[in-house]
Amino acid sequence: MDIYRVTSDSPIWQKHAYNYIRTDAFCVGQNIPVELEFNGDGDGEKFNGVLVVDDHKPVAGLRIAYPRPGIAKIERVCTVREKQKGGYGRLMIEEAEKWIAEQGIKHIVISSQDRAQGFYEKCGYVLNPAVSAHEYDPPRKEAKEVKRTVDFHPDFTCVLVEKYI
Repeated sequence: MDIYRVTSDSPIWQKHAYNYIRTDAFCVGQNIPVELEFNGDGDGEKFNGVLVVDDHKPVAGLRIAYPRPGIAKIERVCTVREKQKGGYGRLMIEEAEKWIAEQGIKHIVISSQDRAQGFYEKCGYVLNPAVSAHEYDPPRKEAKEVKRTVDFHPDFTCVLVEKYI
């Protein structure tokens, strides 16, 4: 198994592998319309993420954003459907936390589906119900346009969990 720290300068296959994982986990596995899943991604924006490859196959990934000084946001945490519950999520979170700590950042937030809250609590995160799950989201005008044209009713709500390292 290999764990990669993916940046904007990484080989393109690593970013494509991460997008494959997102497509499998979110679009196919959870029926999130592809337009909604990818519409908020900006072309050419700085990218930081963690990618797990096992037996030369992409199995799990996440990305890291920096919405405010001193805060890192782990987002779009996903594992391909056939490998879920295999420990890859914890490995990714640990690697992301190491990378974030190396940058001197001590506050990490994750906007998560409510059904994943227990997983993050096992990783040391705490629910913060006083803060909106979207408090740290960047404004995305394009995503609003898609939401009006795509009929999607999620079977989850989002929560915000956080951790100080």
